[in-house]
Amino acid sequence: METDYYQILKVPRDAQEKDIKRAYHRLARERHPDKGTTPEEIQRLQEEFALISTAYNALKDKEKRADYDSRLQKDAAKQARREDEPTVKPMVVVPSASAASPSAPSAQAGAAAKAGATPRDRTAIAQRAYSRGIQMFNLGDYARAGEFFDAAIKNDDTDATYHVKLGLSLMRSHQGFNRAVGAIQRAIELDPYNTDHRMALGEIYETVGSTSLAIKTYEEILKWDATNARALDRLKMLGAGHGQSFIQKILGKLKRR
Repeated sequence: METDYYQILKVPRDAQEKDIKRAYHRLARERHPDKGTTPEEIQRLQEEFALISTAYNALKDKEKRADYDSRLQKDAAKQARREDEPTVKPMVVVPSASAASPSAPSAQAGAAAKAGATPRDRTAIAQRAYSRGIQMFNLGDYARAGEFFDAAIKNDDTDATYHVKLGLSLMRSHQGFNRAVGAIQRAIELDPYNTDHRMALGEIYETVGSTSLAIKTYEEILKWDATNARALDRLKMLGAGHGQSFIQKILGKLKRR
């Protein structure tokens, strides 16, 4: 059955776009991995945060949401039919000696790939690739993680989370600054309200020593979220006076409100 994204975001199925966005931002703050205090808790929050982001990306887009709602309705109809059907003991079929060999699954997957996949299939493939990428990322195997995130993007280019993770993986595995920046910028384009994506871009700029671009990125975050603690901390570290004066300017505006 389909994962219920409405339940994940804790909104009704007739929720307005603004309500979905509000719920996403609230949950993203509550379940952000930065709130974890142990490796286990951080990993759990990362998985929850990824699921919340996936749910939001599916529901914020009108066409994706319509397709998703249609699948939910079909699943509900199938479930209702199963409940109405009498219980029948399934017949056990014993495979013959000539049954498929261990290589059969890969052969079937190859045949399916050649035949092409439906949008729903591609979304599922992307989600599986992303999950594997997160596992590799958490293990510190950033090069392998990048391969999985790249595969996820090839099957679903509209999920901002896939792009930001690809960018971070590319940077941490030293596989290309320009491509890493491009991936993060694509994430920001898809989800401009998510300050975590801009923080990731600032991290990349810091990694290669582009302090001025990092400062500019963190200042941009404060235009969206004037009390963002992480951006304020980074500006204090990098600003050499410039960041502090900018912070004072922002806080002064808040006090006058």
